[in-house]
Amino acid sequence: MFGYVIDLSRLSDWAERTLDANWRRCAGLAFMALAIVAIQYDEIIAPSMERVSDAWTAMAGDVGRKLASLNA
Repeated sequence: MFGYVIDLSRLSDWAERTLDANWRRCAGLAFMALAIVAIQYDEIIAPSMERVSDAWTAMAGDVGRKLASLNA
């Protein structure tokens, strides 16, 4: 009965610009979070993991020597 003409092209352009800006913002925040996590890993977790790795290597060497002495 009543005809309304609605131009959605401007709405589509606005949504595209807004979503594009939000996508860049979210991607930037994700990059910053990953960079912070990587820095914290290098400074805090990696040194302790090196100690664990060295202890594991020493224990494996001891077990290997014990097993070798059983065969001899």
